[in-house]
Amino acid sequence: MFFNPTLAKEFDYRCKQAGQLASKMRFLSSQWIGLLEGGAWLKNAAHANALAQRLAVVFAKTPAVKLLREPAANAVFVTMPPEIAAGLKECGWQFYGFIGGGYRFMCSWATQTADIDALAADLAAVVRAVRPAR
Repeated sequence: MFFNPTLAKEFDYRCKQAGQLASKMRFLSSQWIGLLEGGAWLKNAAHANALAQRLAVVFAKTPAVKLLREPAANAVFVTMPPEIAAGLKECGWQFYGFIGGGYRFMCSWATQTADIDALAADLAAVVRAVRPAR
């Protein structure tokens, strides 16, 4: 999708040369019309961004976890001890770990408030198990 038509110059040729031109491309791209014209993409993005903010609050309230920055979109970046990250993965949560201890959590159009609440409960349980109160 090109919002600037000058960037699209000869794109069809480049795609075809790379073997990336489907014979029925109109069927593959028709779904974008509904997303763009109906405003669904804005609604979905706003939902994902709002849940990322909610997730950031969960992390900010957890002493063992530190927000690397306030979320600007649907991604939340944190640092936490590796044993806490491992505990969350054992609970079935999937997130990306960077070298040096940073982690990225993503929210999407399909993320629900209940998902954030479940992650918060698992995080609290993992923190209690890894760092019991003295």
